[in-house]
Amino acid sequence: MEWIEERRFITAFFYLLALIAVVLTGLDTGFSPRQLTTLDVISVVITALLGGFLLSVSLFGLICYFIFIPSLSHDSHVFSTVHGTQLIHPLTTSIVLGLAGLCIFTGSRPAWALWGALLVIYIFQTALIVRRVRKEHLIDGLTGPNPGLFFLLLNLILGAEVVTVAAGARPLPPWRLNTLPDDTWIVDVRTKPEFYWNRLQGSENYPWGAGIIEAAKGKSLDQPVLVTCLSGHRSPSVAVMLRKLGFKTVYNLNWGLIYLVLLERGRKTDGPFGLTRPHRNPNRRGKDLKGISIGYVTLQFIILILAPAEHSIRHTYVSGLQQVIGAVLGFGGLLLGLLSFRALGRNFRVYAAPRRSGTLVTRGVYSHVRHPMYSAVIIMFAGYLLYFGSLLSIPLWLAFSVLYIVKAVKEEQILIERFPEYEQYRQKTWRFIPFIF
Repeated sequence: MEWIEERRFITAFFYLLALIAVVLTGLDTGFSPRQLTTLDVISVVITALLGGFLLSVSLFGLICYFIFIPSLSHDSHVFSTVHGTQLIHPLTTSIVLGLAGLCIFTGSRPAWALWGALLVIYIFQTALIVRRVRKEHLIDGLTGPNPGLFFLLLNLILGAEVVTVAAGARPLPPWRLNTLPDDTWIVDVRTKPEFYWNRLQGSENYPWGAGIIEAAKGKSLDQPVLVTCLSGHRSPSVAVMLRKLGFKTVYNLNWGLIYLVLLERGRKTDGPFGLTRPHRNPNRRGKDLKGISIGYVTLQFIILILAPAEHSIRHTYVSGLQQVIGAVLGFGGLLLGLLSFRALGRNFRVYAAPRRSGTLVTRGVYSHVRHPMYSAVIIMFAGYLLYFGSLLSIPLWLAFSVLYIVKAVKEEQILIERFPEYEQYRQKTWRFIPFIF
């Protein structure tokens, strides 16, 4: 069981099956609706709204995680090991809901069969995560009550702060920390390795809430309480627990310490709400972007196979004009990529961090656009989709385009610290498309 927990193949297998379910639905029904009853319509609307909400929230959280966290220090593996599964789980929930709505809408039997398998995997994975959280309380002899199973499941499934607000706790954005009284009891519910890596100077560590009830006995119920974690996914249940214990003013730190570390940006602050280690280590030879790079390369590989396969199986009609436009975009993107590579010269490298002997390139296409090579790939694949008329590949194209934007943001943070003149160069140029973005 521990071997299964440490691997990510269950999550990967789940998303692969989800993709197959969507493809089968398209082949079986063409995404055409069956004759729906009133109950069916209500079910589709509810699952679509809930799934869309969770998808938006979870994608935002994941993008923030990839932008802000892995580059914080060489200890980033602590976060991915302890926290990665919980960040992804709300996204998995949105997939389960979305596919359920799609199955009701189309009535595809193969899709229903796969959805049943996905539901079994989802329940099994949720049980593994709960088991892991419970197990954390036994590490290093931690004592105290486990988080309530109900609140733990809500946080895993929803991944938002709905539970916290409903229970009367107050969400607090990181930039308003200094508005709290200095005697605020700061409760940090992260694990010990995370707490030792970086924390608020006045905080006390209660991993997963262990020992919080015993500690609360020595506190005044009128004393303000601030509950923190890494990204706001673990603190809500503890904030709810403290409200139930009778504390009148309980705050939950929105987005956890992720956004706070971004705000600090190397500044040394004093007082109970300052970080003990606000510094960042951006020059890690691009290791921070490994996950992002694997993501967009995988999506591109799937598109290369999926687009012609869909065209062949569904016999999609593509007009001659659309194929011409697609071919022009494809070759135009390829030309832009070659020009970008030529302008970079010896400065080209796969890693985000520049070469020690490298120089800032501002000539050629880089005189107008800061990331023309990323623009080239996005344009090439847009032409590829148009040429084959692939509808199923559009979400994948949008996804890897977002990953390129995330990578560009991270790279610019590194380049600003490496080249003092980069900030001035950034103000004069566009990120991907001149005069647009």
